[in-house]
Amino acid sequence: MTLISLTECCHLLAIDAKTLQRWLALAQLPLLPHPDDGRAKGLTAAQLRLLASAHHRSLPALPDELPAPLPTAPTPAPSLLPPDLLALLQPLQALPALLAALQQQVAALTQRLDPPLLPPPPTPSQAPQGACGTARSIPATLAASSPPSTLPPPKSAPHVIPRVAYDGKGRYVVICPKQGVLPFEPDSPQWFAWLDIVSSFRFVGKQGHFTAHHECLRVPHGAWRAHRNIRNHTRILRLAPSHDLTSAVLEQAAATLQAHLS
Repeated sequence: MTLISLTECCHLLAIDAKTLQRWLALAQLPLLPHPDDGRAKGLTAAQLRLLASAHHRSLPALPDELPAPLPTAPTPAPSLLPPDLLALLQPLQALPALLAALQQQVAALTQRLDPPLLPPPPTPSQAPQGACGTARSIPATLAASSPPSTLPPPKSAPHVIPRVAYDGKGRYVVICPKQGVLPFEPDSPQWFAWLDIVSSFRFVGKQGHFTAHHECLRVPHGAWRAHRNIRNHTRILRLAPSHDLTSAVLEQAAATLQAHLS
């Protein structure tokens, strides 16, 4: 038996020493001591061929083997791997077939779980057509038997009236729902002109609050009235005509209605 040194093995396999050590550990091949020098170690020709076959490396003629004749037909090389490594390779060879079977099962389950795509329902403008392309009319019996719509009628938007409020700094702010804060205050000429074009507003003063309504719809040139709901009872107080409806009149009416709470 001829022992090949590690340096010669690296040269024949065209690898470095670290790669050779890693291949030997993977194949679980032990190093053999040299028969003449116990400090030197090496591999047999059979071990070297095993490493070359496992890592697809070609080897020249080794010292203890003759040139082999060319095979007439490709024959499978005998396995020179340890039995435990062969036991690990057998499940790996069957792995592609198992993966293909698993993919087929997943595809079959996906087809069962996914609902079939249904065509979208026709819109009211797309009436069913006959063979000539003309719209077919729905029979009167079917139209009469269809239940009426049970959807509730849409709710109307709440009515928001203007607001006149004391800001705590000696001023009153007039707020319109559509125009925002108006550029005038009570007792100004713009104030009295504004009272002629509105029918109601909400007043929040220093001593109380109420809702003011104009009586011009029932009485020509009628006065304003203050309304406030106190303990489930509506209190009404007559104010003044538009040309006399000042901030003092509004504050006095708010204080009078607030007194009913005591």
